[in-house]
Amino acid sequence: WYSKPLEDETVQAWFDNLKKTDISIVASHDSYLINLASPEKEKREKSLKAFIDEIERAEKLGIPLLVFHPGSHLGTGEETGLIAVADCMNEAIDSTPDSKVVLTIETTAGQGTNLGWRFEHLAFLIDRIENKERVGVCVDTCHIFAAGYEMRDEESYKNTFREFDEIIGIDWIRFFHLNDSKKDFGSRVDRHNHIGEGFLGKEPFRFLMNDRRFKKIPMVLETPKGKELKEDLQNLAVLQSLIKP
Repeated sequence: WYSKPLEDETVQAWFDNLKKTDISIVASHDSYLINLASPEKEKREKSLKAFIDEIERAEKLGIPLLVFHPGSHLGTGEETGLIAVADCMNEAIDSTPDSKVVLTIETTAGQGTNLGWRFEHLAFLIDRIENKERVGVCVDTCHIFAAGYEMRDEESYKNTFREFDEIIGIDWIRFFHLNDSKKDFGSRVDRHNHIGEGFLGKEPFRFLMNDRRFKKIPMVLETPKGKELKEDLQNLAVLQSLIKP
């Protein structure tokens, strides 16, 4: 549940290496053990404590965005689960008053009793967060497609983000996870694929790469990876080829 405290040498090495890259925005992802929606008091308390630790670690490393899945309600119902998540988020923010780390809620595919697969879920959470400066959204392309948001033609792409804007608000988007889907539309199954090789195909990424609203929003690949990460270079090349001159 808990990570070894960051040593000063580790923190310094992090900043030294970051300077050597052209990367200007970094995001971290919290542990998959964490379930802020858990109906079991002990597990939710452990989750909250670990979540706060993640925030403090991100702050120490100068990481502005902490991406996380809202969690699973495990049978208690969506509203009950969402209230628990919002309460934990507020408590985590209150426990880290000097932090600037943004709690970035990731859209999910909706497997099992997972929360966050409907735009309404994210809007519910944002509405209940007291300090709005500490909350944002990460859009995962595979997840929203698997959750039932169509994007494979231009009209559907526009409609999906129009719906996102009406329910949540485009301005809440702080980060993107780019990945194709191994499972078909509305499957509610989270399985990532290489760009253009899944059920999404290349077109949604063409729309996304040329959407001026997202020009300054950081995006990362969450596609399958081999040991040497050559696949990332291939996926990046595909995305770059879709950008209109």
